[in-house]
Amino acid sequence: MAAAADRLSQALAHWQTWDLPGPLSGAPSIGRQLAKGSGHSVYNILCDPPLVARIRHQSTRTIERPFEKELTVWSMASEKHLAPGIVYVDASVEAVICYRGDSPTALITGEQLGILCRHIHQLPPVSHSLTLRSDIEDYLKMHSPTTKLAWRFAMTSADVNEALCALEEDDPYLCHNDLTAGNLMLCGGDLTAIDWEYAAMGSRYFDIAIAGAHLPPAEHAKMLQAALGEGADNELMRAGRCIASLVTALWQIQFTPDAAPNPDEWLAGIRF
Repeated sequence: MAAAADRLSQALAHWQTWDLPGPLSGAPSIGRQLAKGSGHSVYNILCDPPLVARIRHQSTRTIERPFEKELTVWSMASEKHLAPGIVYVDASVEAVICYRGDSPTALITGEQLGILCRHIHQLPPVSHSLTLRSDIEDYLKMHSPTTKLAWRFAMTSADVNEALCALEEDDPYLCHNDLTAGNLMLCGGDLTAIDWEYAAMGSRYFDIAIAGAHLPPAEHAKMLQAALGEGADNELMRAGRCIASLVTALWQIQFTPDAAPNPDEWLAGIRF
């Protein structure tokens, strides 16, 4: 596969058709790489207004038509100012040009994150659903028989099947499912989310658990209150945290192994 920056040039060649309030004064160019995740690279686009480009460099999803499904949700979210506005899409190289936001200069509070979750959960439903059970199995297939056995033992000890069943029986809402610190930015002063590739119908409790994993413990209750009001279900919250930590651990093993826990470490964290 050609380098991401080389493939991105294809999208920039169509700059005169970009969806902007007014025409650019001249052809934009690719600036420095701002970030590189497990599946995407993000580049600054040198023009006015400030734009960025996100382009895929490796697949991290096994679902059908992931790029198309992500754009469906991203477009809806941007209309509600929950995501950066999209300027141009090149599906052939899976590139998106969008407005550039600002990285938060202060720690995001639980209330801010809970409000963002609540607004996302109020978006209209889509046709695709989160596939936690099959995602976990797909991650486990990557391991050796010995490592897989160790993880299955830890999962049984943590009652993972019961937690999955609880989340599957919960009322489905449209969720982002990846509201980690690196996927949050400010656009016009509003907290917004990027990287909607995991967005799908599912349990709010899994979404909230993923989002709250990086918050200080004192902020968790504030986040729950802002996201769910007074009606939070403690059993579903425990189920969400269990599965969120498991999916995160298995994802790390595949894409960021140096940061990944072993099965015993993961189980000890769940029990704590």
